[in-house]
Amino acid sequence: MLTRATILIATFLFAIPLIPVNATSPASVSFTPSSPNADIGGTFVANVVISGASNLVAYDVSVNYNPDVLTSTGASLTGTLFDPATNNVLVARSENFPSVGLVRYAVVIIGGASVNPSASGSSLLNINFNVNDPATTPTATPSEYPSSVSVTSQIVVLDNGNAVTIPSSNTGATYMPPANIGLRNVGCRAVNGGFNVLSKGFNDGIFCRVSNTGTSSIMAVGTFSWHSVGGVTGSTSSAPVALSAGQAGQLDAVLTVANANDIYIVTGTAARAITFHDGSVLAIAGQSNTFKIVVNTGF
Repeated sequence: MLTRATILIATFLFAIPLIPVNATSPASVSFTPSSPNADIGGTFVANVVISGASNLVAYDVSVNYNPDVLTSTGASLTGTLFDPATNNVLVARSENFPSVGLVRYAVVIIGGASVNPSASGSSLLNINFNVNDPATTPTATPSEYPSSVSVTSQIVVLDNGNAVTIPSSNTGATYMPPANIGLRNVGCRAVNGGFNVLSKGFNDGIFCRVSNTGTSSIMAVGTFSWHSVGGVTGSTSSAPVALSAGQAGQLDAVLTVANANDIYIVTGTAARAITFHDGSVLAIAGQSNTFKIVVNTGF
């Protein structure tokens, strides 16, 4: 049972104004990993890590993320600097709101003790995340990728027996589904690498051959961009192609060339296609190849 004195101490610690404490640089608070790479439908564990501070006695940390992309399934202090199993810890706040994308913890060590992070940094909080499937998330859109995760913090230390708040710099993270889940680009080229437009027309087929070396089905799409010696630029893409585990396929598109002597430099990219609930597609670029098409208008 919390005593009135304990409650007053906790309230005092989280109401302390910002006072620099014999420090030339702020404490560093970061979300780790900085580039989570779990796949759609997968999970990962992230840590809020602190370094560059000593004699920590309390913190108030908030993590904000896009709930269309990620869902926090829980958070804990186990194994952290403020683990209740090793310190006399009071958890003043432990909030997890997946619907708005917010995790907030406010924690204080009572009894006059403090903790010190390692030189490389130590965890303040562990958070479990699920990666949402955009095909079943009714509000998700391709424009939400890559998706950012932000961190805000208030750090309290003991300085000559006084509890004071020190400055802190915060570093977030960026989530993007991985492109290379079994998708391999075997090669991209043109149907006709050099041709006469008067005799063969103005359209040239371009394609990337791909294979799925993974263990689950994926969607792939070929994206193509080009520029020419004569200053022509453009881009196009293939239709999405489903590839089951171990299956090979071809991603076909068409480049329409001008009726003029020119050399086109084309880059074909095998991209992983993520399909959304409304049928829109997010193409995540993978391996690329560059090739040329030489156009000759003479005979």
